[in-house]
Order: sequence, then C-alpha cells, then structure tokens
Amino acid sequence: MINKIKHIFSDRDERNLFLNIGLSFLVKGLSLIISLFSMPLYIKYFNDDEVLGLWYTILSVINWIIIFDFGLGNGLRNRLTEALSLKQYDKAKSFISSTYITLIVIIFPVSIVGVLFITIFDLNSFFNVSTNLISSEVLKESVLILFLGVCLNFVLKIINSIIYAIQKSSLNNILSLLTSLIPIIYIFLFNGGEMERNLISLTIVHVIAINVPLLVSSLILFNSKLLNQCKPSIKNCNFRTGKTILFFGSKFFLAQVFFMFLTTTNEIIITKIFGSSYVVEYSIYYRLFTMIGSLFMLALTPLWSKVTKDFYEKKYNKILNTNRVLYVLSGLAFVLELLLVPLSQFAINLWLQEEAIKVNYYIATIFALYGGIYIFNVVVTTIANALADLKIQIIFYGIGSILKIPVILIMSLFTSNWSIVMLFNSIILLLFCIFEVIWIEKKIKKNILIQLN
Repeated sequence: MINKIKHIFSDRDERNLFLNIGLSFLVKGLSLIISLFSMPLYIKYFNDDEVLGLWYTILSVINWIIIFDFGLGNGLRNRLTEALSLKQYDKAKSFISSTYITLIVIIFPVSIVGVLFITIFDLNSFFNVSTNLISSEVLKESVLILFLGVCLNFVLKIINSIIYAIQKSSLNNILSLLTSLIPIIYIFLFNGGEMERNLISLTIVHVIAINVPLLVSSLILFNSKLLNQCKPSIKNCNFRTGKTILFFGSKFFLAQVFFMFLTTTNEIIITKIFGSSYVVEYSIYYRLFTMIGSLFMLALTPLWSKVTKDFYEKKYNKILNTNRVLYVLSGLAFVLELLLVPLSQFAINLWLQEEAIKVNYYIATIFALYGGIYIFNVVVTTIANALADLKIQIIFYGIGSILKIPVILIMSLFTSNWSIVMLFNSIILLLFCIFEVIWIEKKIKKNILIQLN
C-alpha cells in the first residue's frame, strides 16, 4: 500500500490531481459553510418569503441563461487540454484568442435583443409576483442590471475553462468562493431597509460578485509565466478556429441547454404551478440534500481534463479503472444521502433555528433519492464530457426537457405536493445514467482492443 501511494505521488500528473482535489475540498468546505449560514441572512434581509422566493427564482433564470456560451467554454476546455498536452502553444494561443473574439461577436447582438425584451415584457406576470409587492419598474431594473452583468460574465468566464485546461481547478473553486462570499458580506453588513431598494442593491452586488473575481484572475494569469505565451490577442484570432471550437462545442451547448432546462427550472415551475412561497421550502431541502453531492463533485472537477489528457495519450485502462472507483464511491454517497433523511429535522433545526421548517419526510426522501442519483449523474457525465461523447446526454436530457412541463402539469391534477418536480428529475437522470454507463464502457473497451491489435 505504501509503495502504491509513493508511486501515485511520484507521477507529476497524479500529484497535481490530488493537490487540486485537496485544495478544492478545503475551499469548497468554506463555501458550504457560507452557503449554510447564508439562508438565515437572506431570510432576514428580505423579511418576506415571497420576495425571497422571487430572488431565488430570478437567480435560477440568470443561472440558466449564463450557460448559453454556445458550448465555447467546454469546447475550448477540451481543445486547449489537447494542445497543451502536446505542447502546441501557438495553437493554444489561437484557441484562446479565437474563443474570446467569437464570444464577443455573438454576445453583442444578444445583449441588445435581451435589453429590448426585458423593457417590454411583463416580468411581474412571468415571476408570478404582485406589483403591490415589487413594482414593475423596480423588477425590470433589477433584471436588466443582472442581464447586462451576465452578458459581461459570458466573456470573462472563459478564464474558468482555461483554468480547468491547465488543471488548476482549485483556483476556480477559490473564485467561486469569492463570488459567494461578496453578497453574504453585503447582506450581513447592510441588513434591513426598504424591500425594493434591498432588491436593487443586492442585484448590483451580485453583478460585482460574478464579474470582478474573474476579471482580476484573468489579468493575473495572462501576465504570469504559466499563461503569458498564450495571452489572447486580436492578431491571433482565427475565425475558422473559432468556428471549429463553436462546432465542437455545439454538442456541449445542446447537452447543457437540455440539462439546465431539466434541473434549473424547478423554481420557475414551482412558482408558476404551486406559488413562489414554496420556493423557499424547496431551497432548504435542495441545499441540505445536495451538500454531499457538492463535496463529491470536488474530486470530479479536475478529473475532466485529466481523463481528456489520458484519452489523448491512449491510457485507456487508467480511464477504465477510474470509472470503477468512481462508481463505488458514488454508491457510498447515495447511502449517505438516505441516512441523512432521519436526521434532516435535527439538521434543519440546527441550521435555521427559529426559521426552521417542519420536515416532510416524504419530500426529504425524494430529495435524498435525487441527491444520490445526481451524484451518479455527475460521475457519468464527467467521463462522457472528457471523452467528448455526448450523444446519450443529448437524447435523454432532450426527452426530459420536452416532457417535464406537460408531465408535471398532469401530475399536479392529482397532487398538490410540489416535490413531484424533483421526482420527475430523478427518474430522467436515473434512466440516462444506466444507458450512459453501458455506452462509455463499450467505447473504452473498443479503444483498448484497437490498441492491442
């Protein structure tokens, strides 16, 4: 055993992987603590469940929009990993430059159309919130500020994909921690005040939080020894290269769109069908039962680029062994999710204290099942994304996205329990995982046979 450990840490790539995982756990642990303590602060900040539900719903819409980079980020991540592993630095610089310019060209007209749409659309009706609570002018101003902040974020967040490609994923976790910490510091220091003003103020703070850390890290990294030779420039932009990355990333984009529609429209659907006040209850269950999954995902974040590198270096048996270990670990995580159910009331009481809700153990069980399946889903998609094999994802996520709203509407005729939204998600993700595992195993074993022959 000692010799195996020595062998692992003697390998530079393996040592780098474990270092990133260790740092990620440390940083994410702090993020989880912040996330747990943020809920009571948000409740006190707005002092109204409907407005807090509105805020979470707006953020879910923004988070859904924010993935619309047309797959350029993930396309760059895989292509850049390949170029850097082969030490093709000129090619890497062209990839980075072309991605930035292509995304700017795309996002400019999108931002104009978005602004026009926001100004004429009835947002109060969309978010199911009364004008007596939040006026249409204030709501539009808030959404407009967030939208423009997201447009800027589209360009700045390319640095995240570059950081993953150079296998420094722990740095992205630090940036994520800062993004979470900035709004929490604000609502802690400036608690109270008029509700509409609070909404606008928090909107501005959120835009700062999602952009400033990315801007600062971009300036530092591109002027460092690590990425100085890959610094983006207009003269290194090649629209043919950008088109190649866009085409390659379109598969990621399509899979992302379907997945985000499937998993991040929960707040909107609950708001529209059951009422925005239930979104707060949903958020409490969701944060509690995705905590284990969030920790588990830390180990997988650096694995994407590592598996991509192994695939280009034709280390297929290493990928196969990695899969086996991850499947076992995800099974153990699933058991932990189920064990959390009987402890959920105690955990919520300790967490929210006087703001604690009474646990519905039926809902808690559904969230535990979802949490376990989601962990397995992350394992499977990490490997599939690293291999750039997204066909099964597109098929199942697409079917789930098409069926989600009509199926939930039909189910809502027979029950008023909003947890049917999570039950539907769980079923779709489970079916996908089963078929994806079979497909991945078949692909890797086929490459092993080709290598042997």
